[in-house]
Amino acid sequence: MSARAASAITALAGHRAVLIPAASDFTPLVLIGGTGQWVDSWTTHVSGFRDRPLLLYETAGQGKVAHDLSDMTLTRHTRDLQAVLAAAGWADRPVDLAGFSFGGRLAMAAAASGGLQVRRVVSTAVASRRTARGRFALRGCLASLRSGDMQGFGYQITLASYSSSFLAEHEARVPKWVDALARECTSEGVGAIIAETLATEEEEHPLHTERLASRIASAGAVEGGLIISGTEDAFSTLSSGADLARVAGWEHLPIEGAAHAVPLEKPRAWRDAVKGFLAKP
Repeated sequence: MSARAASAITALAGHRAVLIPAASDFTPLVLIGGTGQWVDSWTTHVSGFRDRPLLLYETAGQGKVAHDLSDMTLTRHTRDLQAVLAAAGWADRPVDLAGFSFGGRLAMAAAASGGLQVRRVVSTAVASRRTARGRFALRGCLASLRSGDMQGFGYQITLASYSSSFLAEHEARVPKWVDALARECTSEGVGAIIAETLATEEEEHPLHTERLASRIASAGAVEGGLIISGTEDAFSTLSSGADLARVAGWEHLPIEGAAHAVPLEKPRAWRDAVKGFLAKP
């Protein structure tokens, strides 16, 4: 973790967070991580967004902070986000939301809720429908978590989230990543996120991604949105990401050579895409 990010770690409405002000006119940006992530997973991106007010935070189920896990719906997470923004002093300010995977769906749910002032949304590795391979991978992960096997989960989610070329290049580092995940997150918290994720896979579910996209489009809830997809994503395919973007009336951008974990596999390309979209007039 960078010294700047470490010095900015705080607690906001009961959530571990990094809040970094900036003397600029940019709209504040909120970064929301994926299922098995925590604040430290995103701190490498802090310097890349140093030109704007920035907030990273852990949702319920992420990290080690104990939260009530009885309600893990995106509606609950949206309420939590409202409370975090209020604690950050941003309750009355429009914000941009950039989320990855679970965080991307949360960003869409927050925009669709009508309860937050959301200017633009960037959702990465989110699609209109998940592949059968993706659903089986999530069920396997959930089985490991329910047996308390964080190491097994770590290897499963790593295998499912990264491209073959990335894993080959970084094979020696993967055990350290898995150890960090097992140390910094809990099986109960991550398992609760995945269980709710699987529940929203049903197309009739009110928080299914296509339903969220339709609500955002019909309400004109945001100025604009962007779906970013990895070309090798087996969880949320490129074509399904494009379909979701069409439903929402948003832009769609493929990142060549990345699988599901686009912000981690291709960090510079991902940041450039986010910043470029947010800077558009």
